Amino acid sequence: MTKKISIKDIAKELELSITTVSFVINGKAEEMGISESTINKVMDLIVKRDYTPNNAARLLRTGKSNTIGLIVEDLGNYFFGNVAKVIELEASKRGYNVFLSSTDNNAKTAKELIRKMRNSSVDGLIITPTRGLKDELDKLTADHVPYVLFDRQIHEVDANYVVLDNHKGAYDLTKHLIKNGYEDIGFVTIISEMSQMDERERGYRDAMQDAGLLIDKSQVLKVRFDDPYDEVVAAIGKFVKRRKGLDALFFATNYLGVYGIEALKKVKIKIPYDMAVVSFDDNDLFRLFTPSITVAAQPIREIAVEAIDLLLSVIKSGVKESHSTGKVVSPELIQRESSPPKL
Repeated sequence: MTKKISIKDIAKELELSITTVSFVINGKAEEMGISESTINKVMDLIVKRDYTPNNAARLLRTGKSNTIGLIVEDLGNYFFGNVAKVIELEASKRGYNVFLSSTDNNAKTAKELIRKMRNSSVDGLIITPTRGLKDELDKLTADHVPYVLFDRQIHEVDANYVVLDNHKGAYDLTKHLIKNGYEDIGFVTIISEMSQMDERERGYRDAMQDAGLLIDKSQVLKVRFDDPYDEVVAAIGKFVKRRKGLDALFFATNYLGVYGIEALKKVKIKIPYDMAVVSFDDNDLFRLFTPSITVAAQPIREIAVEAIDLLLSVIKSGVKESHSTGKVVSPELIQRESSPPKL
């Protein structure tokens, strides 16, 4: 039987003190002035030797499990999957493990995940909220459980949050199309009560209005989040065929942009010769597709680091602040081949 590796073994192999290794494992390295190179050495060896701290003993001793819960909308989504990856890496550097799962934008699932993670004694939570989650978040606040909302807010809840300036991203993307000569711009989004989708539509509408361009109902298509792929593709195809005169399409999220490329191909509309295309959120496919797709990209690493830093700050302070902290991150407009100046 293989002997379980201990913190003493880690310290001995690296020729460090047990105290130094302990500070790294328990997320106190930066606080104690331990160098980044030492932190990386310890974390690399922990992975290599498959060292597992005794969380039960640590919880009894310190009241901390050094684990956080991460609840996102969809781990298979480009944005959420990459945010989760960065949060895991950054949490590990700070001596924390991450329990992660996704809700598929279902409130019942979100509530169950929060309860399960609380029962697992996580030190705090990073949550992409669904609608209908207000009561559960109020319970976290009442029980002094640290948490941070990211990607979207629930305005009725006074919570710490990290969000994107969705209005600015959508405004800039629409303004880019208008500047390049496009005037009849269609908008494809999802039916949602969440703040980030409302802000994206508002950004689109404000940019059109500021340019003196009218919008009628036939210019906007809304589909359900849980509609099957084939139905959404068909709906987009019908939308562009029915709304004569469209010269550009704005997709409010990246998965709709992917569906939209398929839909335009099916109805034989060529990008950008027949119609320009832009999307909110980047995707690997958008870079690789010919022509490549113009996007308002979310700075994934910045959002993830802001979220983990804010949560750990709240955990460290013991939720003593009397007010919440909000971080708003600006998107990046990446101009590619799908939206050139209109001929």
